[in-house]
Amino acid sequence: MKKLTARQVAALSPEARERYEKKLKKVTRNRRILTGIIAVVAVAAVFAVLSVTVLFNVSEIKVAKAGTHYKAEQILDAAGVEVGDNMITTDWEKVKARAEEKLPYIFSLDISKSISGKITFTVKDGKAALIFKTVNGYAIADSNGKVLEIIKDKPKNSGLTLLTVKNKINAKPGEVIGFADETEKKLYDNICAAIKSADIKNITGIDISDQKNIYLEYQSRYRLYLGDDSDIEYKLKEAKKVIAQEDENNPNQIGEINLSIVKKVYVEPLETLETTQPEAETAEADNTDGEEETTVPEEETESEEENTTAQDTAEEE
Repeated sequence: MKKLTARQVAALSPEARERYEKKLKKVTRNRRILTGIIAVVAVAAVFAVLSVTVLFNVSEIKVAKAGTHYKAEQILDAAGVEVGDNMITTDWEKVKARAEEKLPYIFSLDISKSISGKITFTVKDGKAALIFKTVNGYAIADSNGKVLEIIKDKPKNSGLTLLTVKNKINAKPGEVIGFADETEKKLYDNICAAIKSADIKNITGIDISDQKNIYLEYQSRYRLYLGDDSDIEYKLKEAKKVIAQEDENNPNQIGEINLSIVKKVYVEPLETLETTQPEAETAEADNTDGEEETTVPEEETESEEENTTAQDTAEEE
């Protein structure tokens, strides 16, 4: 809008002068608003630059609770955050993930931040829940399937659930277990969901090495034969009822409970319950030589036949 001089304004008619003055006020107001916006943007830009260079830098890092498995120094080293790092540009989700992977027994890492730049880590411990055979020994994992550690020998009376599968399970500390067979993974997930839904606790063994003959172990006292993976939740709820009834008479009873046929439950008390032997199964699953195994019994049978023929000949003579 072109601004008129005082003489030009005076020469205008009253109506034209009124329209001109309204337009002039509007233009002036818009210019002020634009100036204000530019000023705000400039201040924000300066603040943004300062926030990533001078302001909001880490001034102190401490561990309020380290848990029972690691020292504070290990947690700080795994987190990878140092004094002077910028709090805004630091990806704190990556910091958590990095620490939880490097130190597997960390279930969760809580990070609190203050305006003054103080960072506080609080660790919640992971809890071992599962154990299974691997090529290098035994892997221990939590309830979410995160591998906590790999040990050489199977611990006695660990209280962990022993998982037995047909195919190899990939296990690396800090990572979630990886099933070589997707079918087995789905089956394992379904069984875990059914156990939770049925609210049956103290499961000490899960054997899915034969998907047509699945069984679980309860308190290392009962072997629960489920058959295939149909109606698993219903079968486990029935097992829970049967165990409660049996324990009323003998809380220390050992035996087998056959739940493979829906709505038919068979209980067979035993003197002892043989434990699962995953070593042999794993060895067979890991045999990738591609060569046929020699069958010792056949050789023995031939030897027996030769002996029998010799004896018959001797008798005939």
